[in-house]
Amino acid sequence: MNKAINFESVLSLIDQAISPRYLNPTQEIVLREVWNGKTYSKMAYDYNYDPEYIKTVGCNLWQTLSHAFDEHINKSNFVPFMRQKITKLLEDKTEQSQRYQVPSLSTKAKNKKFCNWTTAPHTKHFVGREEEIGTLKSWSQDLECRFIVVSGMIGCGKTTLATKFAEKIENQFDYVIWFSLLQPPPLITLLNSYLKTISQHSEAQIEQKSLGLSFLLSEFIACLKQQRILLILDGLQYIFNVNRTNISYKQGFEEYGQFLRSIITTDHQSLLIATSCIKPRMLEYYAGNQVKFLELKGLKVQNTRTFLKLENNSSIKEKKLLSLSATLQSNPQLLKIIHNHLDGFSEENTEQIVQDLSLLEEISNLLEQELSYLSDLDKEIIYWLSISCFPMSLEELNKHVEQSRPKLKFLQSVNSLVKRSLIIKRDATYSLMLIMKVYLRRKLVKQAIKSENSISIRN
Repeated sequence: MNKAINFESVLSLIDQAISPRYLNPTQEIVLREVWNGKTYSKMAYDYNYDPEYIKTVGCNLWQTLSHAFDEHINKSNFVPFMRQKITKLLEDKTEQSQRYQVPSLSTKAKNKKFCNWTTAPHTKHFVGREEEIGTLKSWSQDLECRFIVVSGMIGCGKTTLATKFAEKIENQFDYVIWFSLLQPPPLITLLNSYLKTISQHSEAQIEQKSLGLSFLLSEFIACLKQQRILLILDGLQYIFNVNRTNISYKQGFEEYGQFLRSIITTDHQSLLIATSCIKPRMLEYYAGNQVKFLELKGLKVQNTRTFLKLENNSSIKEKKLLSLSATLQSNPQLLKIIHNHLDGFSEENTEQIVQDLSLLEEISNLLEQELSYLSDLDKEIIYWLSISCFPMSLEELNKHVEQSRPKLKFLQSVNSLVKRSLIIKRDATYSLMLIMKVYLRRKLVKQAIKSENSISIRN
């Protein structure tokens, strides 16, 4: 074990050396466990990997690091080499910080509370979510918890919940900073924004001009240690790409991985809450005390009544709304849309109303956006469910999925889709959320017609 030097410092140095490339979760596992003295065979056993695969990952890593540091690096000399590098880095950093050190906040400054809500939504009409808020409150009081991710289907209320919860606990923090990643800036811009906000509302003056990412990140982490800061990042999905088999950082945003990892693994007194339509699986490595995942579903029945301003009577419209609510998994954004358009539908049949609702541009845009956040395996599963006339068992569903897919990946994908409320599990069978099923069937028909017309034109 190498406790004298924090392994996160090693990862930070490697991140900088190999930029713009970045470490994937498996590479990080190999490096961490080599640092802890484990053999490849022990790593493979502990993480359920094939031993030869781990050896290949390791071999490629040493080649990458050797090229990045212009030194021959292998499994045997990795630890002493990095220890020497980090020691030199710490010496240089000490010298640099003497020139640009962030002054500690005075008692007067610490007693001030500053909130920067920017474009956070209003929560005046917020209803329900008592259980979820209780869970978030419990996690926020855990001294080891650094990062909470609220994930779920588009429109399920992630942003509103995170904002409402932040408002409830803002008095426990010196700073509350809400930031949207709708158009994510380079990490160095985000850090400058954070440091500028903090320095403007304290007696600390932070020199930011011409400072590199590494130093800015170091100064920001120092702020998280000196003050209790609540950060809310809305829309974490905008820095991710959903590839065929995994989730990765978009090109140009790989440095966010270093940012998140630093917040998660460094000892400080602050908290980051992020919302995301994607559950970033590369962060599941830290799941437990440091990172918590809340997968948000729709509203409860009574909260749905309040949300839709229903009056607990037996009117036809109210019954229709509640029936549709169940069909739509009580998704707040979908409920708002149907509430605004329901008077235009005279049909009594719920399925027919859903057929008509799926044609609305607001809903089709929402469903198409939801599809963009799904992996190829996720899409394959829901497309099979969309063309099935009956709910399917896991065994039946798995037969339709490509045989090259590992069973474990298939089960993880199904479980993820259930948690997102796209798939409904009843007893031992699975079916697709009705409005998504209707939308996908229509989409398949359009694609078939387009393909047929294309063939006709060529002939």
